[in-house]
Amino acid sequence: MPLNRRSFLGLSTILLSSPLPVFSSENKQAKRILVYGDSNSFGWAWSPEKDIYRLPIDQIWPQVMAQKLGPNYEVEVNALGARTVKRDQKDGNGTGKSLSGKLFNGMVSLPAVLSENLPLDIVIVMLGTNDANSRYKNNAKAIADDLEEMIRMIQAGEWQSNTKFKTPKVLVIAPRSSLTKQLTATLSAAQKKSPKSFRRFCRKNAEFLEPNT
Repeated sequence: MPLNRRSFLGLSTILLSSPLPVFSSENKQAKRILVYGDSNSFGWAWSPEKDIYRLPIDQIWPQVMAQKLGPNYEVEVNALGARTVKRDQKDGNGTGKSLSGKLFNGMVSLPAVLSENLPLDIVIVMLGTNDANSRYKNNAKAIADDLEEMIRMIQAGEWQSNTKFKTPKVLVIAPRSSLTKQLTATLSAAQKKSPKSFRRFCRKNAEFLEPNT
């Protein structure tokens, strides 16, 4: 799923103009970014001619972002179609009949994904679309609460006690789904109420970006 020009401008503002020390120009070492997402970040697409297919790698938004950020950034991508923030899928969902439904639960996979990609300067989470599926009977607040728990896991997970790596910053990109407007409103309301309350909501300096539709 490509993000449009305005979305990339917003993303670039957060990544390149952030006052957070992780992006200090004094540090010449490449900054490491992990994109943790679902099919939107994997690049699944559909057309009548091709049915379900994967976009060329250079057209998938994490790779486009990596190209725009340049050589001072390393972008790792872990994206799985049907992945949720915190919901098990049915066994055999996705591309393999033998896949356990728990593997699609983002909270279950996240600790291993973080460990295999350390060290990290920022984690970009783009999840929530599949959580809005009617089978889960979710609402925007429930998804936002699950995202908050995921942020806590990233920034205060047990893996940190075994390393000396610094805590990564977190950027949450709102999903594009039938609940996007409600979820965006929920997150944005917390952000606009006051910077302090938004920091409490996102737990330690998480940022929030809404892709333009």
